[in-house]
Amino acid sequence: MTTATQRRPSSFLLHVDSELKEFWRSPITLAFIVLMPVMFYVGFGLAFRSQADAVRVVGEHEITQANLSYGGVLGFALMSVAFANVAIGLAIRRHHGLFKRFRTTPVSPATVMGAYLVNTLLTAVIVLVVVTLIGLLGMGVTPDPARLPQLLAALLLGFVCLAPLGAALSLLPPNADAAVPMVNGVFFPTAFLAGGFIILPLGDTVGAVVDLLPGRPLTILIQGALAESGPVWDWPSVWLLLAWSAGGTVVALRWFRWASEREPRGFGSGRRGAAGGEE
Repeated sequence: MTTATQRRPSSFLLHVDSELKEFWRSPITLAFIVLMPVMFYVGFGLAFRSQADAVRVVGEHEITQANLSYGGVLGFALMSVAFANVAIGLAIRRHHGLFKRFRTTPVSPATVMGAYLVNTLLTAVIVLVVVTLIGLLGMGVTPDPARLPQLLAALLLGFVCLAPLGAALSLLPPNADAAVPMVNGVFFPTAFLAGGFIILPLGDTVGAVVDLLPGRPLTILIQGALAESGPVWDWPSVWLLLAWSAGGTVVALRWFRWASEREPRGFGSGRRGAAGGEE
């Protein structure tokens, strides 16, 4: 009996398995989170494929067009998975009372949220690997092997920054129906104004604001890691991402709610007292 107990998967692993199955069985989620970055890359990559070897000057960096497009898609994909997906997913689960149901069980909050974030990280890795294979095999991407550690560090730092921000943004939508338009209203401008795909003439005022948003420093770090020349690491961008990460974490922990005031009351309404009336 002891051996059987030891072989039984832990509660955390069971929750991770459940999260993975739920995510990959949702066609809408797959289309929005997984396929959209791939489709964007195919579109932008093919549009600039004839200029793949052309060297562009972006800030202090010289970078090939192929690497520039690839870096833009990496940032977009990471924001899609770690920011938009987290914000929409948490808002929908909160509205439908899924997290509150877990709170009526012996499962710890750390297990529930940890499994959700592990699934998010695994999904990000899968999407980034798919995009990378497309870039290497069909888009002329030629990363410098010496700069690959900086690229991996930039992507990891981006995840550490974007996931807490997604959790914080999930507090804004009042219900599940509002989650997608509200989150996308923040996600798409932030992603495209970051300059990963096209460098837009924003003007001094707008440009100064965009430079402070998390998408811009992430893009700078990715482009530095993929550039032919120029600084590999930009410390002001690192500190800015860490500041956003700390701010998102504080907001998410301070105001996090397990359930929405507008959640459906049909499930478990009679057990409200047993749950201690937690919101």
